[in-house]
Amino acid sequence: MNDNIYAFSRTINRMSEDELRSVLRVLYMKSAHVVKRQEEQGEKVDFAEAVQSLFRNMDIPFDLGRLEQQALSEVDKPNEIHITFGESPLSSLKMGMSTLPDQEKRSFFSIDDNYAVGPLGDLTRRADLQRRHLWLIERMCLNDREAYGMHELESLFELNATIQSFDSKTSIIIWYANNAREKTGLLYAMYLLRNTESPIYLIETSGLYKQLFDRPDVQYDVLHTGEILSEKLLAMWHVCSEQEPLSKGERRQLEQDWLELSVQPGLLRMMENGVIRSLTEDALDEYIMQKVRELTPNWEPGKYIRAARIVGEVIGTSSQHISDAFVEYRLRQLVLQGQLEMDGKPLAMRYYSIRLAER
Repeated sequence: MNDNIYAFSRTINRMSEDELRSVLRVLYMKSAHVVKRQEEQGEKVDFAEAVQSLFRNMDIPFDLGRLEQQALSEVDKPNEIHITFGESPLSSLKMGMSTLPDQEKRSFFSIDDNYAVGPLGDLTRRADLQRRHLWLIERMCLNDREAYGMHELESLFELNATIQSFDSKTSIIIWYANNAREKTGLLYAMYLLRNTESPIYLIETSGLYKQLFDRPDVQYDVLHTGEILSEKLLAMWHVCSEQEPLSKGERRQLEQDWLELSVQPGLLRMMENGVIRSLTEDALDEYIMQKVRELTPNWEPGKYIRAARIVGEVIGTSSQHISDAFVEYRLRQLVLQGQLEMDGKPLAMRYYSIRLAER
């Protein structure tokens, strides 16, 4: 027994990260299929044998992609795949749709990375994906580096594996608001989905919210989908459930929009007249400095202002949805440039304070 374990360990150690992830995905899907079959049909399946059959011949070259495809074919396909950009809208959407029947036929996925900041490029290539990750990790607060370093890679792997399981009867619904993060994410998602024959539906939450819920006496501009209550997302779904999917021409145009945007050199993307514009990374610096100057008279002369207070002021007064992590990064850059002074340690925005540099 021990010899087998040691041999298994040696095999595992020789495998690449991608191979290990693929094995685990296959194992998970096989186990889920076996458990589901036992529950539904009362079959007695030797689960240990099913698992061991996967690992028994791992020292012999075999096609992991084929095994993964085989395992995917055994999993029940959802009728609907709902995609959001961020965990907040995903949670609200799940809650809103939890009252609908046939829950097992509906799946939810979130693309969590903020594509409004950082380099893009061909993110289906590992080199470009790692280049983007390195740029972001170097600019994130130290406490967030390790978690972020793997987070989006795992999300992308999950999305790609899911796409492989789609068939032409699976409807894909993408929820997005009219901001740079979600619209850039939409273009990227459409590019990832370029080879699927599944019908794709778009729900643009910003405009639909105004159409359904604004009144003459109450008007609200939705900056991002995460702001919308779950019951209102459900109402949006009822309105859009009978709409037509994107045509081939519309899909090709969105894919082309991604290709054009992804090669632009800007490191910050913001909306301008409904269009995504690529800007230099210091494009918000003057606005940040303006907010620091506005807050300064409210404090005692020479007193430092909490970084979180400044970041909140920038985000709260902006007409666009802006990443707090990016604003904080620019705040620290302004310190390095000598325009601001810092008190504390920049491990996270709650640990340090800022004031205007003394001239």
